[in-house]
Amino acid sequence: MKTCFVHRLGAFGDVLHASHLPRLIKEYYKVDRLDFETSTRGMQILQKNPYIDTLTCIDADKMDRNTLFTKWKYMEDEYDLVFNLINTIEVEYCCNETDQRYYRNDAYRREKCGKMNYYDVMTASCNLPEVYYGTRGELYYPNEEHVKAAEWVYNKKIRHNADWIILVCLSGSSLHKRFQKVESVCRKILDRYQDAIIILTGDKECEDLLFVHNRVFPKLGRWNMRTVMLMAKYFDFVISPETGLVCVSHMWNTPTLQLLTAATWDNHIKYAKNAYWVQSDAPCSPCCKNPAMYYGCTRKDGIPICAASFDEDKIMAKVEEAYVVRKDVSRSSVLV
Repeated sequence: MKTCFVHRLGAFGDVLHASHLPRLIKEYYKVDRLDFETSTRGMQILQKNPYIDTLTCIDADKMDRNTLFTKWKYMEDEYDLVFNLINTIEVEYCCNETDQRYYRNDAYRREKCGKMNYYDVMTASCNLPEVYYGTRGELYYPNEEHVKAAEWVYNKKIRHNADWIILVCLSGSSLHKRFQKVESVCRKILDRYQDAIIILTGDKECEDLLFVHNRVFPKLGRWNMRTVMLMAKYFDFVISPETGLVCVSHMWNTPTLQLLTAATWDNHIKYAKNAYWVQSDAPCSPCCKNPAMYYGCTRKDGIPICAASFDEDKIMAKVEEAYVVRKDVSRSSVLV
């Protein structure tokens, strides 16, 4: 029996970009048993994946690098194949402050790090052939959960006499993944489209971005990430900074507007359908950085300038484009 061990920690987006690998590894390497080790966040991504035989959660914060290294060496003796995927996207293709590339010019980083899609990065990390490039993330839910999610969205629209339900993500895990102009943009959307309602999602770190409106419904702290990821499939439109959630929305082919700051179109959107995007107007965007202390980053209102430099008119133009496409599709369906 051929066995494989995969180790992937990281944020939601990091693990999502590896979620297609169990299926491809089993297919290409003819693996009989695949065991996958991940973080608490990764568990929400990988639950129910039928190509993973054993899914294990570890708390890497309680393990030093020597302990992890020793464990990985042990795994190499226990399994026919071992793929340690730590520091793939988040180090190789996102320049950290301990990396000399962080301090080089933006054009250099865009050339070196901005031309590879993150799904392809992970595919290549497992030495899979380029024929698999373009394979996107995979999430698995029981059918009854899909039914409940679809019913929730339908009932919400009926209850509020709405035809366009929009999921808006307030922020990701970093300061440059913050939708700083969310209130202004959402109010413009609601003023322009009377058939729209908005659901807000995010974590407690972005509670200061909340605002009150009779057609806005916050779900911060009420939906966990796994719930939000499934719900994104059934919304009519999603608006989000470059977070793990927006990658999920692209994966479902839900019409999605992504606000790009550090990442490029190739990194985050290349294979998406029904995709809309706006790159920050900050001259440094995209920077292909993964900052922690934001060394060298100009700030505005306390946040990196890239997150504060989105042109609302450009965002609204993309919203209008998505709205018109939706209406055209609805009319075509009626005619048929």
